[in-house]
Formats: sequence, structure tokens, C-alpha cells
Amino acid sequence: MSKLFELEWRQNKRSFWIALCVIAALQAIPAAASKAYLDSKIDSGSDQMDSTALSTFEGWMAGQPFMFFVLLLGCFAMNWSIGSIVKERDRHTAEFLFATPHSRTNIYLVKCAAHVVKVVIIASVSTGIVLLIGKSLGVMNDVAAVSGVMAAGLLIILGFMGIGYALTSWLTSERSALSLGIGIVFLMFLLYMLSDLTALEWLRAVSLFNLFDVHAISQGTGLAWSSVIGALAVFLIGSCVGWRRLVHRDL
Repeated sequence: MSKLFELEWRQNKRSFWIALCVIAALQAIPAAASKAYLDSKIDSGSDQMDSTALSTFEGWMAGQPFMFFVLLLGCFAMNWSIGSIVKERDRHTAEFLFATPHSRTNIYLVKCAAHVVKVVIIASVSTGIVLLIGKSLGVMNDVAAVSGVMAAGLLIILGFMGIGYALTSWLTSERSALSLGIGIVFLMFLLYMLSDLTALEWLRAVSLFNLFDVHAISQGTGLAWSSVIGALAVFLIGSCVGWRRLVHRDL
């Protein structure tokens, strides 16, 4: 099983390092700029801001940096998950892989484990960088709040992965699968943006971006258990759908 894990890890090694470097940088840059932003608000005397959440480092990180984190890592994670089985079929390696003395279930679980480990590593490194910068600049007041915002992003990304796993065993073209995966992430982001309109508030129910109230989390409310369960349910149900299709499909 360790050989299978290593094989899956190597197949996505380049995209993993790209994702790690890009996402870590796009979390570090806004975190480093937060002090200048907050100081400018104090110097200008604008104590009463349109959003009280933006008056703190925690609220600042729950804004655009959070969206960058979820969008970028969501796209990478979706592509890893949705391409897990379809890439083997498209590259004509499925015949060899599934002829090895390992069950389809074991192969599927190892692939899922490799992807989840990569996502957790990237999320952990990004969180560590944000906490380190916030602490060193002296602008962070609540470590738990910042960690909660990043944890909410990780759970949303796991939800995207669940959708990817649900689809991977049904598709036959790797290129189409990757395009579909990125399309789903950006479609949900568009629905999230449109849900701010009063007439389209019902769209909140169909976008994973609305799963958590990150601004409330940044103020110290913590993660809502219903949202945590919802994100994990999407991941587990999607993974089970993909597994069931795989074990019953003639490859």
C-alpha cells in the first residue's frame, strides 16, 4: 500500500509544489500588508468602518485572503480528486493498475489519502505562515479565530474534493474532467457572489462558499457544528458515490 501511496504522490508532485508555493505566498503577502492597512485606518481616523470585521487582523484574513485560499486550493484539490480514476483510464494505465494484487477499494482509498494529505499539508503550512506573520507584527489578537477561519476554508475544500470523487469514476477524459472540476469551483464562487443580492438569497443553499460565516468566525464565534458536519458529509457521501461506481464498473 505504501508503494501505491508513493505512486499517487509522485503523479501529482509538481502540482503539489506549485500549489504550496503559490498559496503560501498569497497568504503571506496579505498577512504582511495587514499592519499597513490597519495603521492607515487609524491614521485617517476612520474608526467606524463599513465592516467592523475589517478593523482587525482576523477580519482582514477572513476577507480576500480567505477567498484566494479557498479558490486556489479548491481548484487544485478538485483536480486531484476528480482526476484520480479518470486519469488512469485516459492514460491507459488502468489495465495495469487494477491488475495488481490490490483491490479497487484499496487503490481508491490510497488515492484519497494521498490527496487529503497534500491538502492538509498546504493548509497547515499556510496557516502557520499567517499565524507567524500576525504574531511577529503584533496585530493578531486571537489565534483561535485565525485558525478557525483557515479550518473553515479547509473543510470547504474537502467538500469540493467529495464532489470530485463522486464524478471521477463516471468520466472518461482527463482534460474534460479537469475543466469540469475548475468550472464547478468557479460556478460555486459565482453563486456565492450572486447570493448577496436580495432576490437571489436562495442561492446560498447551493454554494459551498456559504457553508461557513467566516466573518463571524473571525470575531471568535468558532465553527458551527452543523457546517462542519455538512462539509464532512459532502466529502464522505461524494467519496462513497465514487467508490461504489468504481467497484461496479467494467474497466
